[in-house]
Order: sequence, then structure tokens, then C-alpha cells
Amino acid sequence: IKHYLSICNAGPSEVLATIAIKSRETIFARNRDLAAENLVKLDAFFARHADLFEWYEPDGGCIAYPRYCGNDGVESFCERLVNEAGVLLLPASAYRSELLDTPQDRFRIGYGRCGMDEALEAFEAFLVGAVRSSV
Repeated sequence: IKHYLSICNAGPSEVLATIAIKSRETIFARNRDLAAENLVKLDAFFARHADLFEWYEPDGGCIAYPRYCGNDGVESFCERLVNEAGVLLLPASAYRSELLDTPQDRFRIGYGRCGMDEALEAFEAFLVGAVRSSV
């Protein structure tokens, strides 16, 4: 239900959208560069932890779905990671579908944003401490 005051977009929002559209090539280039840089970092990270993860570079976009190979299962792993290290990964069960089976050993990781270094440091510390000591 729309309120009377929200029938149309706010003027400042339209101005900002126009600025973004006019600058789209600059914005797209920045985002492509950021994703490419983060992908290199993820390649190195998953290579260091190849015993815990199956990793393939995505064909495109800025989201990947690695496979978790730990005995505790991806649900438990993702829950512990967010609770103990503050790193949020979404297990594949969050993407259940009526159309296709959902793999039970995969998680979603996004790499199109700033802050990948800090996230991977926290992720790595968790793996070195919590996961490796229980394996």
C-alpha cells in the first residue's frame, strides 16, 4: 500500500540516480576492478585451505558458491563462523528451490565489496583456531 506522500520518488533521489547513470562507465569499471582484485585474494585464500574447500572461480558476477568439505557440515560451519568470527557466509539451504535440488555442502560468498582483506583475516583466524583444532 502506498502512502500519499510516497507516490513518486523524492527529488534528491532522482538527481542522484541521474548522476549515477551519467557516470555508469566509471562506476562499472571501479566495480569490475574491485571484484577482480578480490577474486585474486579468494583464489589465494582457498588455495591455502584446499583441504577444507573446493573452489572454482565463477564465470562472472561477484558471487561464488564454494564447497565446504569439513565433517561438521556447511550449516554448522557457517553458524560458527558468524558467531565466533563475525564473518557471514550463507549456506546453500538459504536458497532452497522447488525447481531444483539445493546442494547441501555449498555456501555463498560475495566478493564485490570493499573490506575483503579484513573479512579474509577474520575467516583465516577462525580456520586456524577453531576449525583446525577440531579436525
